[in-house]
Amino acid sequence: MILLKTKNYMKSVSLLGKKDRDFLLKQEQFLVKDIFDSRLHTKKLKGFLDNDHVYSFRITRVFRGIFRLSGNSIILFAIGHRKDIYQSL
Repeated sequence: MILLKTKNYMKSVSLLGKKDRDFLLKQEQFLVKDIFDSRLHTKKLKGFLDNDHVYSFRITRVFRGIFRLSGNSIILFAIGHRKDIYQSL
């Protein structure tokens, strides 16, 4: 799988603390190997068309990441607090 990151995603990453950024890098490695790795707690998001493959994954207990599958690519497009991230979609 190829990992692509949007500008919005990169901006959100820069706002995280160093410890959270370091942990995010490990989570991204798991994501590339297997998007359903149990350490990611990956969940398909509802409210999108059936052919849209949009998922969330756990970064830490507080932060979640949102990605879309497109062919052989994983497109990371959002990071946020678990209480707020889903409202911004």
